[in-house]
Amino acid sequence: MLLGRQTLSQAVSAEVLERIRSGEFAPGAKLPTEKMLMAEYGVGRNSVREAVQALVTLGLVEVRPGRGATVIGIESENAVDPEILSVLLKEEAVDDLYSFRRLLEIETAWCAAQKATEKEIQEIERCVRAFEFAHAQRAPVSHADDEFHAAVARASHNSVYATMLDAVSGLIANARRLTENVPWAVPRAVAEHEQVLQAIRAHDAVSAAEAMRGHLNSAIEAIQLGRHPRRVDPV
Repeated sequence: MLLGRQTLSQAVSAEVLERIRSGEFAPGAKLPTEKMLMAEYGVGRNSVREAVQALVTLGLVEVRPGRGATVIGIESENAVDPEILSVLLKEEAVDDLYSFRRLLEIETAWCAAQKATEKEIQEIERCVRAFEFAHAQRAPVSHADDEFHAAVARASHNSVYATMLDAVSGLIANARRLTENVPWAVPRAVAEHEQVLQAIRAHDAVSAAEAMRGHLNSAIEAIQLGRHPRRVDPV
């Protein structure tokens, strides 16, 4: 049975993560079935599925139909701190993060449209093209996405905006992983980045703010879809 007062899915995820870290579940090993985890931790099916989906989102586990959940590994890039996992699993925290992003980045895009130099616009375009290229190559887009938003923040000529965005970049990166299995998320982001770029290039502050608002609304929609857990195994 679980101890403490985390949400049940958070507690299960943290427990399984620790067992992966300790080597109990080595890379290539299968996790216990849903029924086994339900019995072991004394929780319901939905809590188990949410917990396993969180580990999938973090790149630690993969789920294949008919085969259950298998540990991928926990190399340095996957060594997620339990506190980060806890924040990621807490829906209110993700919602609060994106409310903050909307407040910050819509204003940032507005200011960038008014103040960006030609060199800064070229840098934003470079980031847009890097994102497009990564998508076309089916490569990870997270770094290019971070660079795009950071470039817009720098172009606002407000150092506080850029600093505050950088301060939450780790949380944003982890929340973004919730969208990896939403097929329209990246293609839509490609188009939305272009809209933000063109509005800034035209020095149209209203259009830039609206384009950024639409982009962040899409991200919120994708995160909500990404939260829905998949089946772990046939039961």
